[in-house]
Amino acid sequence: MSTKLLIAAVAATIAVSPVHAQSWSSEQSEVWTFVSDAWAEHAENGTWYEVVDPNGYGWNSDYPVPSSRDQMRARNNVFGQEGEILYRQLDPVKISVNGDTAIAYYYANLVEKNYKGERETSVERCADTLIKRDGAWRFLGWACQTKTDSD
Repeated sequence: MSTKLLIAAVAATIAVSPVHAQSWSSEQSEVWTFVSDAWAEHAENGTWYEVVDPNGYGWNSDYPVPSSRDQMRARNNVFGQEGEILYRQLDPVKISVNGDTAIAYYYANLVEKNYKGERETSVERCADTLIKRDGAWRFLGWACQTKTDSD
């Protein structure tokens, strides 16, 4: 491959990526680091309640109404770890920060081994609302919806 062709291919890849980290503000980078780290630490073991604000709620495809932090904790105490994450890719789309409040839109591509030992692949479309309390980001609300073929 020629150098010019390689440069054109890299430029095209960068142009179509959802968000360019190099164009983020320090606040956007801080929010995305928090979201990414939360997925790494809490997704597999189901301990999301640890990073949810006391006034926060989360909503996903598995339950018809949002769950509070206490409901998430109670469900985790009963069901425990949901499965093993074999692969996770998070792709940010938009991040907006206004003072101590932020919203992050992104996709989560997951390959998991469920509790039956079967492999499952999903793409989640997520919108997280975050709030900064005592200098640390927390989830105030989020909604993750499993993307289907018709989306």
